[in-house]
Amino acid sequence: MKYKIIDINNWKGKQHYEWFIKYAVPYYGATTTIDLTLFFQYIHDVKLPFFATFMYLIVKALNEIPEFRLRIMKGKVVEYDVINPAFTVMTNDGVYDNCEVELKPFSEYLLEIQRKMATAKLGVIVKDLYNDESRMDQFYISSIPWIDFTSATHPMPGNDFDSVPRILWGKYLNVGDKTVIALQIQAHHALIDGYPYSQGVLKIQEMVNDPEKYLK
Repeated sequence: MKYKIIDINNWKGKQHYEWFIKYAVPYYGATTTIDLTLFFQYIHDVKLPFFATFMYLIVKALNEIPEFRLRIMKGKVVEYDVINPAFTVMTNDGVYDNCEVELKPFSEYLLEIQRKMATAKLGVIVKDLYNDESRMDQFYISSIPWIDFTSATHPMPGNDFDSVPRILWGKYLNVGDKTVIALQIQAHHALIDGYPYSQGVLKIQEMVNDPEKYLK
């Protein structure tokens, strides 16, 4: 969990941060349609799992945008070297449990996530904290693969520290000759404004358009 403290007084985001940090609800998000046509062709050909592979590319893409690695920690802005996925898994009892993995080379990541998801589905994850609020080097990720949607909101804990982006996707659809999916990302406006937010979404689309290049 390596990070550096941002000198707010010499940071380009200073004015933006000081304005939006005062808001009672400083979060915003948008739902975007992601074209998965080439992605699906590739994972079908090489027999990769959809959920783990799609999540890997999302997390890898957002890590390339520095603003998505910013967090608010004890009144300071910090930038992490790497942000990792924390995600929900449906257990065999039909309820969700939380799971987390480290962002690694894809082959190592895939082995770890498959092992952890198998354990989570048995409902045997034991943690003192259901969500470890001391850890901020994560994206909180979930999916609702049974429905398509055009907007979404996320439950928030109601405290000042939470600046972790939330990511949600729905059911993928076949539209004409394309396969598409709704992707929603919620961000803290004091850290991520519209331009880096858009760059993150565009980077996701870039990576799913050429998965062979980025699944390394």
